[in-house]
Amino acid sequence: MYSRALRLRPRVCTLSPVHAPPAAFLRVSSLRSYQTSKSQKQLAAEASHLDVTTADKPRPFAIERVGGRECHVSWTDRGISKEWREISNTVGEDEQAGSTSASFTGRFTSWLRQMFLPTNFPQSVHRSYLPFHGLQFFETIFGTVVSVLCNQAMLTSVGVSAEGSIFGAVAVQWIIKDGAGEVAKLFFIRRFSPYFDSHPKTCTLFGESIVALGSALQIGTILVNPSPTNFLLCAAGGNAMKLIGYAVWFTTHMKWVRYFSLQGNMGDVAAKDEAQTSLAQLVGYAAGIGLLTFSHSPAYLYGLYSLCTPAHLVATVAMMRLATFETLTVPRLTVLAREYATPNGKQVVPSYKELEDARETGVFGEYFKSKKDRYVALAPRVADVVGRDAEPEASRWDICTNTFWNEKYMLYPSASSPSQPTSVFYHPDATSDDTLRSVLHAARLQHLMAGSPTPNAEALREALAESYAWTTEQFDGFKTALEEKGWRTDEVGFADHGHRLLWGAEADRGT
Repeated sequence: MYSRALRLRPRVCTLSPVHAPPAAFLRVSSLRSYQTSKSQKQLAAEASHLDVTTADKPRPFAIERVGGRECHVSWTDRGISKEWREISNTVGEDEQAGSTSASFTGRFTSWLRQMFLPTNFPQSVHRSYLPFHGLQFFETIFGTVVSVLCNQAMLTSVGVSAEGSIFGAVAVQWIIKDGAGEVAKLFFIRRFSPYFDSHPKTCTLFGESIVALGSALQIGTILVNPSPTNFLLCAAGGNAMKLIGYAVWFTTHMKWVRYFSLQGNMGDVAAKDEAQTSLAQLVGYAAGIGLLTFSHSPAYLYGLYSLCTPAHLVATVAMMRLATFETLTVPRLTVLAREYATPNGKQVVPSYKELEDARETGVFGEYFKSKKDRYVALAPRVADVVGRDAEPEASRWDICTNTFWNEKYMLYPSASSPSQPTSVFYHPDATSDDTLRSVLHAARLQHLMAGSPTPNAEALREALAESYAWTTEQFDGFKTALEEKGWRTDEVGFADHGHRLLWGAEADRGT
């Protein structure tokens, strides 16, 4: 992602007295330079040509991007107001860019993006992602059609009739079973995919557990009356659970392959992993067929299930404990940053083993040991953070905006209590370095504000300025210390729901 500095001339926004916003926005604004992408630079540049005097709505203090749409957030006498707009309509189409909060098309498009496209698309993927996966979609369709034909051919060859109603055919029932599982997998992925990066070990254990439950339900097909309805209920329900579990396994397994590959040999490691899996499956097939020669009774089958499933889950837990990857989950990063940012401290970073031995984090390093350790909230929604009292919140927001005018992240300490987590908003172009730096900055700010009541405007401005200067000076040393201890600094695993924010100069274009 290439970006250049955008420099805009200062301009004065004259607002109509009839529709005057809160006092915090009646001041003269000066647009500063801002690092952003090409499309955003064009949008911000065109904002200087807008006629603010004709605006009937208060100027937004932030523009939040969620699921392919923009939410323009403004101050009102009752707190904040939100206006949804399509991103494609935000420039040069003011008359058509009205509120789309009630637009079925806008909501459905946003839903589709969250269902099928990666978080923060297209900034988060390579430029060839869309054409590649478009062709892969059609490739999968053709392959699935051939698979359906093969299933019917094999069932016919063993004596299963293909005559009668198409929906009564065994092959079609089998396909409906698989299709129901695919639909269930779609909704599961949409809801929980952000946690595959932040809690990979927990997701792996959950995936294996749900596969075990699905297997138990599928074995239950021999206990019910043999009818198409009963078959579909048991087989489709069990298959849905198993497909969800397999999707979780496939997703998290890609991370394990990446972490195991220390010499850029991901292809070789993945191929050898497939070979090992094939051998294990062949052994499993042979053992399963051998055990079936003794009996086919439900009691016998469930007896074997009760022996194999606990052994399977125990092996999964052992695998997760052995996977000692130096990945920066949010709990681990907050502990490391907090220790490094301690005033008058030695500014040292513990290794993975030292951190685990100290038991500073919860299970698998993916959870906080206690709620008080969680001093940051990454990429929240603006409406969930900003309070209802417009005037003091507007002043507080201005202070934070001025401090982080030229950055790709912004800290917003809680106005209600200093013990609440500091919210961190990210620009659409924010990188993993910005995430690392924001957490270190929040840690330093927490130390400066610890033990004090909710600071007034001047105290907050001084604390932000002091912590900002310290972070600018110390961040390179912090990142180097992490890398020297073996920590991976190329990613930070947090539950990213895709909330990105435009503030400062770029928020002015929403006037």
